[in-house]
Order: sequence, then C-alpha cells, then structure tokens
Amino acid sequence: MRSPSRLAPLALPVLAVCVAASAQMKREVFAYPVSGKPVVSIRNQYGRITVTPTSADRVVASVTHSVAVEIRGEQNENRIELVTGLDSNSATRADNVDYQVVVPANACVILSTAAGSLVAENLEGDLIFEGTTASVDAHSIRNAHVHVKTLSGPVTLRQVSNGFVDVTTASGDVNLQDVTGPMVEVHSATGQIRYFGDPGGGAYKLVTGTGNIDVFVPFVRSAHFKARSVKGKVDNGFPVGTGFSSTPGNALLHPPSAAFELHSFRGNISVRAASK
Repeated sequence: MRSPSRLAPLALPVLAVCVAASAQMKREVFAYPVSGKPVVSIRNQYGRITVTPTSADRVVASVTHSVAVEIRGEQNENRIELVTGLDSNSATRADNVDYQVVVPANACVILSTAAGSLVAENLEGDLIFEGTTASVDAHSIRNAHVHVKTLSGPVTLRQVSNGFVDVTTASGDVNLQDVTGPMVEVHSATGQIRYFGDPGGGAYKLVTGTGNIDVFVPFVRSAHFKARSVKGKVDNGFPVGTGFSSTPGNALLHPPSAAFELHSFRGNISVRAASK
C-alpha cells in the first residue's frame, strides 16, 4: 500500500495565495502513477467533484478545502481512493470542498457525495455516481457503463455514445440528450424524465411513478414506442402507423433499430418529433 503522493512544488505556491486570501482555506495536490485501467474512488460528502481526462499515466487531484477538513488519499496497486473527512483537531464547521481531478480516459471512476455536484466529461471508462441531493452531469462519454443513483438530485447525461446506462432516483429529474447505447434504463419515483435526440439503436426503458415522461426524436421512424400510463395521459405526436402503440404487443412490419418502453403510474407521457 502506498501513502499519498503530494506535489509539493505545485501545492505550496497556491497554498500561500489561498492563505493570503483567507486563513481558513487551503489547497492540496495529490498525484499517483498508474497503468492500464485504474480505478479511482472519491468520497466527498461536503461539495463538488469534477473529473476530466489526461493523456498522462497518472491521477492528479487538486483539492481546495477549509481547515476543518482533512483529505485522506491512498493507493493500493492500481486503485486510488480519496476521502474527505473532518479534521479532529479543528472546531471549525466543515464547508464546501472542491475536487478537480484528472484521470486516464479509460479509468473506472466512482464518485460519491451527499450534496454539491458530480461532473465527468470526455471519459471512456465505466462511471458510478452516488448522491443524495447532489446533481450529476456526465457528458461526452464513450463506450462506458454509466450507473447513477441519487435520492433527489437532478441527473443530466449528454452526448453519451454506445453506453450501457442505468439511472435510479427517488425524486430527481432526469434529462438525457443525445444518449445512445445497447441498453438505456431510467427509473424515477416522482421525478420527470426527458429524452432528446437521435436514439440510434438499442433499447430504452423509461419508468416513473408519478412524474411525466417526454421524448423528442428527430425522425418519425427513428424508433418504435410502447407507452402506458395507468392514471395519466399518453400523447402521441406522430402520425398513425409510425411505430407507436399505447398497449404492448404491436410492432411495425419493418421495425426501426431503436425501441422505447415508456411506463408511468400517474404521470403523463408525450412523444414528439424534435424540431431542428
């Protein structure tokens, strides 16, 4: 097991600036050499985590935080773990902690926070997001499994290509824009679900308890839809015979490559052709 590697030449000048601005804030930089497809796990219950790619074979985390917080970093072979904890010697209340992290593009990234935000972009490895009220924003993701679980935080996925996507939230709204993949599945108890873009191929299952479901696709025949709401309304904006059924079992003579299953108990379901 390796101890945390801090980049002292980078951290000290920035730390001096932070101290001059506020005696309560500081910045630390952690760096770890990696190879292959590393696993990077970050738990930060007090604030933000942003992850972007690097071409270098290392993981670098720049963390800005108050003196009430202690950052614990650990490396075990090709697995990196960073955890935010309260400093037992400080009586100051914990404030927001900001992680700016760069990882190899193919890294498996696991992000967890109670509040704040989780952001990942331009990555190709598997992603796992866990939050309570935290927002989740992942964009420009390729060839990855994307798993999201929140209590009430909103979820936005943009430009996710060839992905296996699984989103579960109690009350958070879910927005999918240009998300394609073999399997895309979203479950929300009370939140709204919105899909916008060309689905390409694959299977899409969008399920809510009381929230509405809105789907906008650019072409009439770009997908086949099965939609059902027990107590809500189903609104089909496509002409009759273009691959839409409000009850299971109907299919096109020449079905398109994408298939949507839309289910809600009390919410309304709307399917429309997206305007250019």
